[in-house]
Amino acid sequence: MAKAGAWWQFTKERFEPASHLSMIVVFIFAHILVVNATESIFATSLNDFVMLIGVVAFYFKLRLYDEVKDYELDVVINKTRPLPRGLLNHKDMYTGMVVCILVEITTFASMGINSLVSMIVAILYSLLMYKEFFIREKIRPYLTTYALTHTVVTVLLSFAIFSFLSTESLLKLITNTTLVSFAMANWLLFNIFEFGRKTFASSEERPSVDTYSSLFGRTGAVVLVVSQAVIAHFLTLSLRGANHAFSLWTSGILLLTLGVLSFRYIMTDSPVAARHYRLFSSVYIILFYVLLIFSHIIP
Repeated sequence: MAKAGAWWQFTKERFEPASHLSMIVVFIFAHILVVNATESIFATSLNDFVMLIGVVAFYFKLRLYDEVKDYELDVVINKTRPLPRGLLNHKDMYTGMVVCILVEITTFASMGINSLVSMIVAILYSLLMYKEFFIREKIRPYLTTYALTHTVVTVLLSFAIFSFLSTESLLKLITNTTLVSFAMANWLLFNIFEFGRKTFASSEERPSVDTYSSLFGRTGAVVLVVSQAVIAHFLTLSLRGANHAFSLWTSGILLLTLGVLSFRYIMTDSPVAARHYRLFSSVYIILFYVLLIFSHIIP
């Protein structure tokens, strides 16, 4: 019972249930609508719920990976996090990883061999991420490269979801331009989240902690985020089944809002502006998916 309580506390601190579940639900719903516009869907509502469990396990596992990978730095600068303070230990993390992988395999196997194979591809890539591609010392100093090679796992997860919903093979799905465009947009959206959350005002920067703002300056950090948003915006305009006029205006307003908050952050360099910028970068992904969902529902 004590261990279960420790895991729940860990989850509340490091994988906040409400925000993560909200993101994953709209993430999956958007996938369902995009696939439905181009492929036959064989998954039922019950199947979708099973898939939700598998996807939650996948993202939770990525959180466990990061807890272990960042441990050496956390014991120095983030001593109050669960692992450094002893709430859970490394053995617990490894056990959690194995359980998550078993859940991923079991849930995606429920829709057949193509779905299972697609998920295994995503799992194998995630394990390479966990091992930092066996070049830890070479890749760690390059924050942007490190992030881009890790967030790309979202593309593989998207194709696993496509395969789950349609029961089609990965090789067939990668020939579908709508699905490829959407998967790439997902990668860009997670880059926005990753780049945005590690961008700060000058007074918020900490010694020995690399951030995008410390490496590239405020303007450079903003360019990284806005560039991802612009490309994602245009990629979604090519999706089949969407109301393109609605997408053009609503995602344009979303992009404009990001631009205004970005400009304010650059010009003021204030902690308040930086927090607003980080917050919007974090919720951008949810808002984007919600608007994309409406673009497929509105005639």
